[in-house]
Amino acid sequence: MKILIICSAGTSMKWEKRYHSAGFDKALQQERTCGIEKIQCKQGGTGGRPVYVSTHKSAQQTAEKLFSGAELRKEALLDEIPMRSYKDTAKGEELPLWRWRFMAKQQWRRGNERQPESRQQSIDRAEKLIALLEEQGQDCILVSHPNFIKILRKRFRRRGCLVTGSGNIVIAPMDRLLVTRPEMHCGGCGHNCLLSNPGCPVGQDAARRRKKK
Repeated sequence: MKILIICSAGTSMKWEKRYHSAGFDKALQQERTCGIEKIQCKQGGTGGRPVYVSTHKSAQQTAEKLFSGAELRKEALLDEIPMRSYKDTAKGEELPLWRWRFMAKQQWRRGNERQPESRQQSIDRAEKLIALLEEQGQDCILVSHPNFIKILRKRFRRRGCLVTGSGNIVIAPMDRLLVTRPEMHCGGCGHNCLLSNPGCPVGQDAARRRKKK
């Protein structure tokens, strides 16, 4: 099974430099329904693979640009990690955009109940998606968003999958990652072999270290 993960194009959202809490929350909701900025890309076929997209408009428009005429399947499990303001402020109390983003992410990491989803819940969502894909057992294409793709990439790797592509460090708009199951590369060798499969010593050592964590 091979899975192609594509990061959606950047949105045409016009962000302000400063917000009060209600304004920041409203802007986050607007971004979910905002279209993508103009992109230059080559249209291609899906090779018969199903295309799953998040419910955000940017993911759907990205898929439409890349795979014209393809049937898109909306999947909420692919949605970006939701965020909200980290505290309530009065309209006159505006804070820099970077602070709103930074503090919301810290609350997400720590599992603060103010955020719509905790880091663990994001991980659980990724695991649920992977289990669904494994149950279906077919090659497919996923179109999602930067922060959730980071979680998804890590969960695939913890399962021994090989993840390669343009977004191996920082996930940027339109980056692509290719995920292949362990048995497709073990002994190949991506030094990512599972202990249950014959592979090189480097891959086996890496698997042992993962198992201890």
